[in-house]
Amino acid sequence: MTSYTLPIPELKRLEPILEELFGYRRAMFENELLNVYRTKYPNGISKEVANNYMIACPFLNEIAVDNGAFDYHRYAPRPASTSMELDVKSFIMDTEHEITIALPNDTILKQLDKLLQDYGEKDSSETIRTTLLIVAAIYDKHVKGELYTEITMSENTLPYLQQVRPEMLKLFELLNTKRYSPSKKKELRVFNPITIDNGVKKITLENSCHWLTDLLDDYLQIYLGVKSLEEAQAELKEVYAEKKGRKASNVACNLIMYGTFHLLQKYSSLKTKSEQIRMTLDYMKLLFEEGSYNVDENSTNAAIAYLVKQGYKPQWKPKQIEDYNFSPNNQSTEYLW
Repeated sequence: MTSYTLPIPELKRLEPILEELFGYRRAMFENELLNVYRTKYPNGISKEVANNYMIACPFLNEIAVDNGAFDYHRYAPRPASTSMELDVKSFIMDTEHEITIALPNDTILKQLDKLLQDYGEKDSSETIRTTLLIVAAIYDKHVKGELYTEITMSENTLPYLQQVRPEMLKLFELLNTKRYSPSKKKELRVFNPITIDNGVKKITLENSCHWLTDLLDDYLQIYLGVKSLEEAQAELKEVYAEKKGRKASNVACNLIMYGTFHLLQKYSSLKTKSEQIRMTLDYMKLLFEEGSYNVDENSTNAAIAYLVKQGYKPQWKPKQIEDYNFSPNNQSTEYLW
């Protein structure tokens, strides 16, 4: 393992770029920042200075009143009382000290410098070099399962992602499948009677006034959170269809591909999109195993365009759930259905 010493003011300067393009959160380097605090301030800091960095910290949570199965707020934690504590990360980020971060291997620093030199970027932008080093450190944490993310996993997380969500997607697909009406000359949603068979008894519901389908629509809006039939079908195909060979997509690859390309667009001297894509792919070679992502330039260009069109927001997830989606409309991290 190779360590890299980074001035904290430089990290703070790059934080907005890292957050926008690579889903960075300051807590990703919480242990490193705490280590600086313990080393530089073994006896703590003065009360006068600490007062500027005190934050409220809830220490007792109360479950909110149950408002019904179709409202995630029923499970929202409600702080009953709080205490004040020192926000060490914010304090350290306002100092002139240095932070030490771990890089994936002993050669990546030389490889990155050579890459920048090959593309004529060695001296043109320290922003690119340092940002890509930090991204390499973040990805190394991710691979090792040591990266802090804002997603809290519960005992329901994997059952939701692996079992319940694909069933919700199939139900959404069924509810939103349309048929063509020659008389009205347009497509209409199918609201035929609904048959339920539990293996012992079978009943047919007329779905009068669309009461059942409307109820299911409301439920899926909260706990599934897809916007269209096309989006649901794409997720079923890309995430849940049986795959042969390598994964059809890699969330970390997409995130780093998206961020690196846009970093080069904004801060490099490369004039053409083709050059920016080639350099993006060459940087990814430093981090990812061969065959774990698509190295074709045209495919990469199309993948980036698709992410942009979808309003992509970079976000790191725990490695075991990185290929799955959550509902953006459900703020609960424990009650997912």
